[in-house]
Amino acid sequence: MFSRRRFLQANALGLTLPLAGSRVPARAEAAAPPSPPTVAKRDYWNDWPLYLTAKVNEARARRKAALASIHAAAQARERLQMIRARVWELIGGPLEKPPLNARTVGRIDRQTYRIEKVIFESQPQVYVTSHLYVPSVGEPPFPGILAPLGHAPNGKAYRNYQYVFQTLARKGYVVLAFDPFGQGERHQYLDPRTGRSRFGPTGEHSQAGRPLLLLGATFAQYRVWDAIRALDYLLSRREVDPERIGCTGHSGGGTMTMYLCALEPRIRAAVEVQGNSENLAGPDFSPPGAIADAEQNLIGGLAQGLDRGDLLAAFAPNPLLVCYTPQDAGTTYSPLYESGTKEIFDELKGLYTILGAQERVELFASPLPHDFDFPTRRATYEWFNRWLSRKDPGADEAEFETSPPASLNCTSTSEVLTSLGGRSLVQLNIDRAHAVVASPLRDTSLSTAALRERCQQKLRSLLALPAEQTPLEPLALSTIARQGLTIEEFEFRSEPQVRVPGWFVKPGTHSGPFPAIVYLSEGGKDTVVEENHELDALLHRGFALCAVDLRGLGVTAPRFPTAGPLFYGYEDLDIKDAYAWASLMLGKAVLGQRVWDFLRCLDYLETRPEVDRSRISVVGVAGGGLVALLGAVLDDRPRSLLLQQVIATLRSVVESEEYSLRLSWLVFGLLREFDLPDLVAALAPRRCWALNAVGAQGEILPESTVQALYKPTLDAYSRVAGKSQLAFIVRPDQEWTSVGQAWMEGS
Repeated sequence: MFSRRRFLQANALGLTLPLAGSRVPARAEAAAPPSPPTVAKRDYWNDWPLYLTAKVNEARARRKAALASIHAAAQARERLQMIRARVWELIGGPLEKPPLNARTVGRIDRQTYRIEKVIFESQPQVYVTSHLYVPSVGEPPFPGILAPLGHAPNGKAYRNYQYVFQTLARKGYVVLAFDPFGQGERHQYLDPRTGRSRFGPTGEHSQAGRPLLLLGATFAQYRVWDAIRALDYLLSRREVDPERIGCTGHSGGGTMTMYLCALEPRIRAAVEVQGNSENLAGPDFSPPGAIADAEQNLIGGLAQGLDRGDLLAAFAPNPLLVCYTPQDAGTTYSPLYESGTKEIFDELKGLYTILGAQERVELFASPLPHDFDFPTRRATYEWFNRWLSRKDPGADEAEFETSPPASLNCTSTSEVLTSLGGRSLVQLNIDRAHAVVASPLRDTSLSTAALRERCQQKLRSLLALPAEQTPLEPLALSTIARQGLTIEEFEFRSEPQVRVPGWFVKPGTHSGPFPAIVYLSEGGKDTVVEENHELDALLHRGFALCAVDLRGLGVTAPRFPTAGPLFYGYEDLDIKDAYAWASLMLGKAVLGQRVWDFLRCLDYLETRPEVDRSRISVVGVAGGGLVALLGAVLDDRPRSLLLQQVIATLRSVVESEEYSLRLSWLVFGLLREFDLPDLVAALAPRRCWALNAVGAQGEILPESTVQALYKPTLDAYSRVAGKSQLAFIVRPDQEWTSVGQAWMEGS
């Protein structure tokens, strides 16, 4: 609730906009008995799962058909080349390679090897803390092993990871292990009170990765680039043989090994250990499927005919060992992890066989829980001995050598940001935004019509809207009368698998046609049928109201899967975010799906004779306001918009450490084309009022702040519309009705 105190704090100078109208007393009458409901199942929670399953299975069929068409080595090599190019495109492309500025800041000497504590820069002022394990016996050059790490909070200091690196060094390998963002000494979101991460490893990855989507990149790009620059450093060492480079990582490091298999040709042998080795479009897909944190989701992959298995396939015909544990099914990964991993291996075996290298790919299963455990470590040593070492040093392990945790640190404070400074993940995202964010409004010669046409063209592509409309199949489910109003429950089909339920409320005194208000709220449709709702006064003044639950909101929120309660039952897992990740992998942002539901709602209104089609307005609340705005840019039928508590700019999400906007409202690459002020300008000369616009953390912004952000938009409106057509207003919640009446009177 926006209290009067908060209103005064946000807008100390007061408001000058005249607001007219007051609540019209409702005519008291006995409520009519409800009509019998149409025979229909209101199990709307099943619709989004059915839709997602259908789309994923379609993508699976296309990809499987492409694989089945490969019969010759030339065809296989052509597909692998395509995979490498497309994966770079999907994650955001390679970055520049400035000097590494590597320096050794400490050293731990042991009997047969030493650990050098090295700091290098993967990007300018992006400091990476690492350990280089160097054999002290034997003759160099030694084979080198690049070791991306899993999601252990202490990164390179995790005990079993250290054990792998110690043993490889004893066997004559140079190993480079480096802390990922959010782990070890590279936590990015430090709580100033405790000095600890506010989000944890996977939380930090997703916190930084979600805003990157708006910029047309993914967190996998940052992670991959750290690894590529780490490999640059490894190859700069005279102790390393550049022709004998291996890569191994566990868990999240296993997933990064998969990316490096696709993108790094200098790696000659790999052991992928318990990474996310299952396709999203795997066997018996059950939504939301095999989703994970930001870098483990191949955004847009299924739209390009790619899935996670293709990351490993691109490594063919190089030697590849895939390791997994059946115990990860339903816990660390999806319930279908074991069958999914075996399916990927079958795909790999087929490609390797076509290339005449079937002996170079193997699958290893450990019976133990998720870890770089002893059986898997032995298998790793044997694989690298077989393919990289010029001798067989065996697979045995000596006793683990322990060091005090602080002695393993490369920094004085155990955190890069507090000891060295440099650029944080948030600053990296801000710097990228400066480089790539576009605004058509910078071109003052662009007419409103040209701006709208440009925005429409780009939006249709970004939102991946369906190519054609399918039958609405509207149903009236029930009707009741209350205090001079008729309330009808209805549904229609936005797409074949997706029903959109709603309420249509109209004055009961005459038949219309009525001007209509479409109400879209992130909180769902049902508040509009509560007694004394804020829109009641408009209803009694002769307006009709149509409120719907957009996909995944209100009663259409998807059910949880019945399988894998451990995997899908985490307290911090938002099921809508999980569906959003899966949708992004399909190349179909949830916001685009909801915009389509809104556009079909406009089609539904045209089937109702009591609606005045020339006077349709839209109230959009929070995320519903984003849907209203994007939909109105694409469609001229909404004649006016009232956007309530809608985020002022999406760029603010990129610039915030603790933004509150959920993943389902983000569109991949949108900020490379425009931001919300540009889209509002494309509405001119139609009326658009913004009530209580919010910042990245959901805070109400002062009018002066919003007007400054929207100055180019105000200038664009002033050229084609009256001053009252675009307004930014701050009011306490209890004054909503007067704002709504003033907005409607001018519409």
